[in-house]
Amino acid sequence: MKPENIREVCPVCGSSELYLEAGGYTGKLYRCKNCDYLGALIVEADEEMARAIREDYKKEKEA
Repeated sequence: MKPENIREVCPVCGSSELYLEAGGYTGKLYRCKNCDYLGALIVEADEEMARAIREDYKKEKEA
């Protein structure tokens, strides 16, 4: 993975539509605009990994 291809994505749905909900001494909380995930964990992924997360999310949502 090349560093210039890495981006932060949601661990649930693979979307890069994240924004900082809260931050400070207690840490950071991110919210996903796509699936409404709220948490401190985000994934640094290249396009291939983000696509795999999105496909898994889509399969789980359909089931």
